[in-house]
Amino acid sequence: MSYPFRASVALVAVLAAYASVAHAEGGPPGTVGRLAFTEGGVSFHDQDDVDWTKAIVNTPLTSGDGIWTEPGARSELSLAGTRVRLDGGTQLDMLALDDSQTRLQLGQGRLDIRAYALDSRTPYRIVTPRGTITLRQQGDYYVEAGSTEDATRLGVRSGSAEMLSPNGETMILQAGEVGEVYGDVRAPQLRTLNTAPPAPSTYWAVRDRQVTYNPPTQYLSADITGYEDMNTYGSWSKDSQYGEVWTPRSVPANWQPYRTGHWSNVRPWGWTWIDDQPWGYAPYHYGRWAYHNNRWVWVPPQRDAKPVYAPALVAFIGGIELAATLGNTSIAPVGWFPLGPRETYVPSYTADRDYYNRLNRSAQIQQTVLDDRWQRAQRGESAPAASGNVLLNQRFATVVASEVFVHSQPVARAALQVPPEKIAAAPVALVAAPPAPTASLVLTPAPVAPSRTPQTDARSPTPKTPDPQAHPSLPVARTPVAAMPTLDKAVVTDKPAAPGPKITAVTPAGTAAGGQSTLPVLAPRAGAAPPVLRDEKAPATLAKPGPLDANAPKPAHATPHDAPSSKPDVRPEQKTEARPAPPPAATAPAAQATPSTHRAPAVSEAKPVDPNKKLEDDKAVDEKK
Repeated sequence: MSYPFRASVALVAVLAAYASVAHAEGGPPGTVGRLAFTEGGVSFHDQDDVDWTKAIVNTPLTSGDGIWTEPGARSELSLAGTRVRLDGGTQLDMLALDDSQTRLQLGQGRLDIRAYALDSRTPYRIVTPRGTITLRQQGDYYVEAGSTEDATRLGVRSGSAEMLSPNGETMILQAGEVGEVYGDVRAPQLRTLNTAPPAPSTYWAVRDRQVTYNPPTQYLSADITGYEDMNTYGSWSKDSQYGEVWTPRSVPANWQPYRTGHWSNVRPWGWTWIDDQPWGYAPYHYGRWAYHNNRWVWVPPQRDAKPVYAPALVAFIGGIELAATLGNTSIAPVGWFPLGPRETYVPSYTADRDYYNRLNRSAQIQQTVLDDRWQRAQRGESAPAASGNVLLNQRFATVVASEVFVHSQPVARAALQVPPEKIAAAPVALVAAPPAPTASLVLTPAPVAPSRTPQTDARSPTPKTPDPQAHPSLPVARTPVAAMPTLDKAVVTDKPAAPGPKITAVTPAGTAAGGQSTLPVLAPRAGAAPPVLRDEKAPATLAKPGPLDANAPKPAHATPHDAPSSKPDVRPEQKTEARPAPPPAATAPAAQATPSTHRAPAVSEAKPVDPNKKLEDDKAVDEKK
């Protein structure tokens, strides 16, 4: 991903995308997080990025993504009824975020977590430098990461949570209690503190007045990520044709869905809509849109069906037919329009039929219609002609030049003026992927058998990305999500008999021979430090995050903010992977220095850091003092 937007270098051929970008068996995750709010310098990376880039509100979050909030800044993540707030100087990585679990890694800083709809069947865990925290109930919590030198702390304002240390001890905390893991990392200790959990920071009060997580609206399920903005920025009403619908209160002139934002190539879904409006998440990844009674209304998914995230619920037009109707083939136009109620969404990024059915089930589409569209896609046929309300919104299609689309440029100011009759005559792509400018959507291509991307192991070589210049018809595919570390499951041998803290001995599942813990090493992902934005204050000194175990290998890359420490780092060096070397750790600037003089160097300037040399330098500095 290149700053500030993710972009691809070529449009994809619609049928090739359907056949070649199939995700691993089981389909992509239906549960996805959201970057809901930022203030100040906030940076982002995904699993494929080398560098950190500026974070953008409404970016979807999934396994492998990470957020860095600079000192003095803050950000908020939402995930299906759970709110996660990051204080300044906080790094958070999504180790595993899908339908079966939520597993976050807090490298440094502080989180405030409010779970309004926590499902006890899907584990919710936070990995810290001194162990793992498991949320047992919906409630209100705060977590301070600590480090290998400083204690990790958990406060329970309401609910119940568990702290598991690397040596296999656990402690249950109830409402009103604060616990911590402290002491030598080789023999950590757990204890409760004689203090009440601190209240959330006062600067979140304004945000609390803007959005409402609890309770979710009566028309929506808490499983819909982003529902918290609906009541604030819009209103619900009864529509004679579609039932309960939602309408935004204040929008730009000539507004229509999927126009105020940009497209971004997001792993593992491919082209994803990122909207500019603060409420622009749930209505673009769930449900359908309709233009009725001279206004746009959003028709939510059925509440009794589990919603499944989609990158953009649109149909695409384009290809040589649209270019010919415009009389200008050089702009290679691509267009799209929002799917209407009961219209089928055929994903281009997976060939998993169960996922396809689950994704459309909440739109009240008859199974016979779903089966027909699926079979057409299997045979590689062109899209059926309009019938009933099948192309309900085609006349409202937005069309841009392909360069605007693939470079993730803002759509609203680049939209082309196309006569309605030409848009109405344009053929529609069978599946939800932008057609290549040289592809025809009318001719029936040879049948294409759906393929599946094989499961990959974290140690397997990364598949090569197709060269769009050599193969212009191939999709630019992102690497499938590698298998994440297993959960920190433990067999408890002694349960607390009554509410309150109690330390018990446990045997962690998967413990290696000799009793060494197999908990994952706390290692921020490789890459350059995030940029220090010019309008933000320079970072202050922070404690360096360390691994979960003192004998664990040291990360071979810089943290987002790796400030100097007075304590020597004596952890063993880790073997580096075959990837671009990261830059040296960022140094906290002097108070009078300007932030612009301390931006992270380019990756090409990076040199590996020798821990032994660093130790000698630290000793020399101490002797001079």
